[in-house]
Amino acid sequence: MVVCEAPVQGIVGAYTGNSFALQATIASLLGCALYSALELIVLVFTIFQKYHGLYFWSLLVSASLGVIPDALGLLLKYFELAPIWIPVTLSTAGWAIMVTGQSLVLYSRLHFVLLDRRILHFILGMIIFDVILLQIPQIIASYGAVYVCDRNFQTFFNKWEKVQLTVFFVQEIIISTFFIVQTTRLMRLYPTQSTRRANILYQLLAINFIIIMMDISLLALEYTGLYITQTVLKCFFYTVKLKLEIAVLSRLATFVQSH
Repeated sequence: MVVCEAPVQGIVGAYTGNSFALQATIASLLGCALYSALELIVLVFTIFQKYHGLYFWSLLVSASLGVIPDALGLLLKYFELAPIWIPVTLSTAGWAIMVTGQSLVLYSRLHFVLLDRRILHFILGMIIFDVILLQIPQIIASYGAVYVCDRNFQTFFNKWEKVQLTVFFVQEIIISTFFIVQTTRLMRLYPTQSTRRANILYQLLAINFIIIMMDISLLALEYTGLYITQTVLKCFFYTVKLKLEIAVLSRLATFVQSH
């Protein structure tokens, strides 16, 4: 097996620095991500009364087949605990499932507040298109950066990582914007009639704002070249976003029942 030097430390192999703080941060965040993913799986089976539907499966698959493999892969890679093909496979597959699953979670809960099927079909088509356009080249680039001793190939991986993260950020912003706009319209229907329902909608807006701020921070880390910190924090943030979706679900259920 041929392993090449990477333009950014951590892309193709273990963390080789001597910063104990960074090592502790990597272990702590990925450990928290694993714990949160396991907890999320239990919550999904506890909260949902019926085990079917896109909302249920997107949450479950994102946590079990997305976050957990990604976190394990990053742990194995950065601490050099397994042959490189194992962490590359786990983290690449986990990231693809995790980010697409998060978009499907956002799309599935949009049905609670939006009934326009044209918009819903547009969003679903956008998610499928981005999976084909972005994920397939990312998988090829991930293995190529490890096994192809070509600086240009590694540079492509570095640039494509930025493109992919940016497009997925825009995608989640678009979905969240539709949700926020429609939720705001619902608030205007009864501005003073129900304080309880208004509070629920304000909480939904706050949760969406937090999710957007997480995505912005990940973009900032990516464009400043802090690759290891970005990948670790990305895995942790996605578990937080998925757990926030549980809060969104409970708020939406309360809103729909009271409406």
